Amino acid sequence: MTSVEMMNALGIEKWLEYNAKLQVKKNALRKSLKEKGVLKKDKVNDFDHYQYFSESGYKTLFTELFSQCGLELTASEVAYDEMTSNSDKQPNARKVTFEYTLTDIETGFFEKSLVSGEGLDKGDKAGYKADTGSLKYYLANTFMVATGDDPENDSPEARTHNKMQGKASAKQIATLAKYYTGANLEKLLETNGITKLEDMPKQKASELIDQLFKKGQ
Repeated sequence: MTSVEMMNALGIEKWLEYNAKLQVKKNALRKSLKEKGVLKKDKVNDFDHYQYFSESGYKTLFTELFSQCGLELTASEVAYDEMTSNSDKQPNARKVTFEYTLTDIETGFFEKSLVSGEGLDKGDKAGYKADTGSLKYYLANTFMVATGDDPENDSPEARTHNKMQGKASAKQIATLAKYYTGANLEKLLETNGITKLEDMPKQKASELIDQLFKKGQ
């Protein structure tokens, strides 16, 4: 039964009554989450070395909360696509879309949501990561889960970007000083608009060192 069919079957007054009951239960669940505070990240990604709140953590938490609030969540996969990854480190990519149905056990009233998830992996877990991402996105955004995560800053790509900000490290400066001397050093400084190697941006220093090693110097 679709949402429209349910509305036609119930009538507008009953539909509004049941919908209100569902929203009250959703708000009760959000209140319970708020009382728990920021949830502790329970897993560590060994590949990219960052902490995260796992799928098992989400499921354990929401199994308890759904039971307390008289709610049930079911999911059906509606699309599963292979994608092209631009990452050499994690070349396999998948995108999946699920239809989530949140049901008030007391009345049978439900609401549906379509949520997509994407996953990257070096092996065969891209699909699993996409499934997990979709579920976590639905739960986190529907019930405002507080895990202390910032999707931008906590991503491996963002951490790498942040690490590359600022000026070159002492080790990078020493490496560049070894290969850039005399006229070559003067040209390097002029090209990058700096007066000494210590002012070289870390990202640029990394690129220059990579180029040196590729040339076999």
